[in-house]
Amino acid sequence: MTKFAISAILAASLSLVATAPAAAEDFSTQVSYSDLDLASPAGAKVLAQRVEAACVRPDIRDLGAVSSWQQCKDSARNGAMEQLNSKGVTFDSSAFIAG
Repeated sequence: MTKFAISAILAASLSLVATAPAAAEDFSTQVSYSDLDLASPAGAKVLAQRVEAACVRPDIRDLGAVSSWQQCKDSARNGAMEQLNSKGVTFDSSAFIAG
């Protein structure tokens, strides 16, 4: 009985490891900002909202999905800030940092 339980737990844990990479899949999308004045707080806030909207909001009852969603938003914000900085775009970064 104990051997069976250990085998079942091992099988279950391996199945979780096998599905983890699919959930952590990277993606990219374009977010337009040509219509915004990024130097203004209002324009930067709208861009931050657009960037965060690229991450699909999960059912709040799924704590794992909510955690992944938060990570997606953080990663999206950081990536957007890096890209804007690399292009020399002047923007109010407080909207991204406060997000």
